[in-house]
Amino acid sequence: MRNLRRISIVLCISILGIAASCHKPGTEATPFDKASLLTNFSDNLIAPSLWMLEQTVNNMDSEFANFQANPTQANLESVRAAWKDAYLTWQTVKPFDFGPMKSYGFKAATGTYPSDTAKIEANISAGSYTLASASNIDAIGFHSLDFLLHRVNALSYFVGNANYMTYTADVIAKLKSETTTIVAAWTAYAPTFKQSTGTETTSAFSELVNEFNRDYEIVKVAKLGIPIGKQSLGIQMPEYLEARNSAISFELLRQNVLALKLYYNGNAFSTENEGVGFDDYLNHLDRKPLHETINANFDAILAKIDSFSGSMEANMSTNPQALDELYTLMQGQVISLKTDMTSAFGVLITYQDNDGD
Repeated sequence: MRNLRRISIVLCISILGIAASCHKPGTEATPFDKASLLTNFSDNLIAPSLWMLEQTVNNMDSEFANFQANPTQANLESVRAAWKDAYLTWQTVKPFDFGPMKSYGFKAATGTYPSDTAKIEANISAGSYTLASASNIDAIGFHSLDFLLHRVNALSYFVGNANYMTYTADVIAKLKSETTTIVAAWTAYAPTFKQSTGTETTSAFSELVNEFNRDYEIVKVAKLGIPIGKQSLGIQMPEYLEARNSAISFELLRQNVLALKLYYNGNAFSTENEGVGFDDYLNHLDRKPLHETINANFDAILAKIDSFSGSMEANMSTNPQALDELYTLMQGQVISLKTDMTSAFGVLITYQDNDGD
């Protein structure tokens, strides 16, 4: 009888141990302080990146005003440099398509590509347009400026066509106005964001995790996969390259991936000082190997991007295998982020994608 009691005690302890080890994803013995994570994102990542976008867009607007007053090639180059600076900054803002950005449709109005150059030309020719209409979504934003500022003999279009100059000014003015609106809207929304720590689909934490993943997949598919033919049976589609005219596709890709890596680690936007990020949550859940895998994947992707020289379009002809290798590296990260990390957090992926993941 004594042995039977001893066996019963051992069985009970074993069962309790199994139950404790098989906890439901997203639950932990000591709850993780998600409020501190959201506060770090709001104060040190999102708000500063939006502020920097506002500054760079304002600078682009100022440079274009100088160009309007004195349309020389040198002044056009200054506008192009300011545009590039703002467009690179935009890569650090676009992962946060929730709250005010989503409500105002800011991501689509600012970053849609490829542009419809025929529509842009038609608007310029007509001299009358409503840039805020849905029909003009692919005739505005940063990518339309890639065409307007960088097309062959761009200066001659500005000098020889008053409507061309006006249209470009209007596109920039729209960007400036909407960026200012979003910066102010985020300031008002931030307190709500910081307190919404649940895992239900409408919570700020769930939206943050979802948009982080969605932006990563957009980077993989739109910036790389579609142009190199991953969605068209291997047929390359250079017309879908981002910033084809200026040939800065690799730079935009790199900036976006780097921003996602820093955000994953909770690093502050301007200083890159460490703060509370997704990495800390995984470590809290005893998922350090997954955290290390995610960071190693980001490092491998960035190193591969840095290995290229020349434009992405040129490499599509001369180095397609290396671009395929880059895509494979980016594809491998999807499982770690979208499946493993979100499952650990107990967050449901709610967005839809069509690339077979």
